[in-house]
Amino acid sequence: MKQDIYFKVEKEESLSLFLKEKLTRKFYRNLKGKNAIVLVNDEEREYYKKVEVGDVIHIIYDDYKESNWDFVEVPLEILYEDEHYLVVNKEHNILSIPTKSEPVSLYQQVLTHLNDKFAHISLLNRLDKETSGLVLIAKDRYSASLLQPVKEHIIRKYEALVEGTITNDGTIDSPIGKCDDSKMRKICENGKSAITHFKVLCYNEERTKLSLTLETGRTHQIRVHLASIGHPIVGDSLYGGQPYSHMCLTSVFLSYVDPYTNELKEFMIKSD
Repeated sequence: MKQDIYFKVEKEESLSLFLKEKLTRKFYRNLKGKNAIVLVNDEEREYYKKVEVGDVIHIIYDDYKESNWDFVEVPLEILYEDEHYLVVNKEHNILSIPTKSEPVSLYQQVLTHLNDKFAHISLLNRLDKETSGLVLIAKDRYSASLLQPVKEHIIRKYEALVEGTITNDGTIDSPIGKCDDSKMRKICENGKSAITHFKVLCYNEERTKLSLTLETGRTHQIRVHLASIGHPIVGDSLYGGQPYSHMCLTSVFLSYVDPYTNELKEFMIKSD
């Protein structure tokens, strides 16, 4: 599928420098690698040549990625959709991206909704299989690049029900690394920096409900951090939570500034 991007030049400089300023490094490399057509005032121009104030840059590139996965007729709860983005409410116990052992995922739900197995979609804030809640999805590579890195462009908040009583707000600042021969993660000195802030919403003698925000986005970050302070998430059997019908962790708030309109988009749902 062909995609078009337009820019208007605001200062004199080389075409290559202009593109590097407007595009992410990764997207710029992909354009050159895929032999995209770059037109200046409807004519092709070498990257090293100058562009002038008022010139119109038109980029034409292929944006398709054929999926080997089947469509899945699983209902998809859509909170918002426009030409470039989707915001959906992911269910508990469904993968964000499919695997051979579990070939049903949110990714396929979105492809099915779009009715396009060639769509180059990007799940900008992937959630664990067990985690439910809000996910922002870009419908093409360029739209995805405009909101990356995610931690700088997308605000996310979570709610969790945890074991035990917590009475004070706090911050967990503990590096997280991989466990050998396991999908689990652990607190370790040589792990990657991970910071989680939490606020107490309510509690009783057995459980506490927390609101959580992340400064980093490590795999299983909330789950590992809460377990490390002796308060695993209810239903999180992997990290010591008591059995439940599902893991009680939900992405309840998501916001971003639309890079095309500069409009603030905010979405909120209730946790279970």
